[in-house]
Amino acid sequence: MFGLNKNQYGEAIRNIPSDDSYPMISILFAKNGVGVNALSLTILDLINKGQIKCDIDLDNSYEVGKNLTPQDMEVMKQITLRIANKGELKTSESLAINLLKNMNKNKKFNLKSMAKQSKITAIANKFEEDFTEFVKAIQNENGYDGENYKDILHDAKLTSKGKDIKNEWKNFQNYLKSKDLTEKYPPKSPEENSEQILYGACFDIEKDALSIRENNTPLTDFIDKDGYKLLNIIFNNALRHVSEKRKGDGIFYGVNDKYTIPGGG
Repeated sequence: MFGLNKNQYGEAIRNIPSDDSYPMISILFAKNGVGVNALSLTILDLINKGQIKCDIDLDNSYEVGKNLTPQDMEVMKQITLRIANKGELKTSESLAINLLKNMNKNKKFNLKSMAKQSKITAIANKFEEDFTEFVKAIQNENGYDGENYKDILHDAKLTSKGKDIKNEWKNFQNYLKSKDLTEKYPPKSPEENSEQILYGACFDIEKDALSIRENNTPLTDFIDKDGYKLLNIIFNNALRHVSEKRKGDGIFYGVNDKYTIPGGG
């Protein structure tokens, strides 16, 4: 039960603690910093909104191990993304989509081909430029400067309100991982189900959350194949192939730096 007594909570346990963006939730309450996971979370959100179409030619669930293998690369080949953005987008969303276009030289691509592209120095250099602009957009849109954010973060420390919201997010994380609570207070629609899985990704527990929920949308199927982790791996790999790495800005290092793309792809 992860320390959460289901009898202490009612239907409200399903309520989202705050309306902060997915990247900001990860930055503030999962302590991930502004890394490639912010970009990956934005792409997950675009998949969930139908702005990026996801086609998967793989039936069974899949999980990436500690080191990428040729088998992982073949799984990536079965996951195709197609950019189909229509209507208004936030600046960060538009930049994320343009980044994918620049990286893949196409609006339709599979993850294996994107992984191979990430090893090309010229493409990696362009990715770094695009990613830097994306990070700036995330910061500008949210009024975040690394040390201050709304009335939640001041001088790089959570305020009293920030601490309260963090505790609420901890309860929500426990709900996402609790089989008993999820069965008692399940998501009421496929849309809410996807949203809960996306919030799980903010805390790197998306597979735990999905294991006790339905796989019933393109986003949940992408997560079922470990798509969030694969995106982080690919983007981190691109940054490792930049010809001149930037230092000291705290941007380019995420939880999946240990992964490498197998030679020959």
